[in-house]
Amino acid sequence: MTTQSLKGITWGIVFLLTAVIYGSIPTYLIVRFWVWLNSFPVYTLSLFMLFLWIIAIIIVLIYITAMIRAFIQRKSEDLGVPKGVKGFGLVSTVIMVVFMLIWYFIFNQIAFFSMIPP
Repeated sequence: MTTQSLKGITWGIVFLLTAVIYGSIPTYLIVRFWVWLNSFPVYTLSLFMLFLWIIAIIIVLIYITAMIRAFIQRKSEDLGVPKGVKGFGLVSTVIMVVFMLIWYFIFNQIAFFSMIPP
């Protein structure tokens, strides 16, 4: 395996992890808090959260496409994935993983998935 192939596989794994993070956390939160969001007399908050969830799904689709592209083009010189997608994916994944690890070490709970509606 060449270093270029390893680079493509590594970016593919980063993109997969980013897609999992942006797919699972908002979906869990919107399902878990949906009844609480709809308990308000004005439905603006629930519609806004639904809009953010749709944006998260679009981000997941972008990162699934980038992951497939990184795996397929791993042997070429350029992966064909824009620098902004790489940068946002890497930075946001590192921030979320560090946040979840710190939350686990401090509170002994998994961040976001231990939240309950008020």
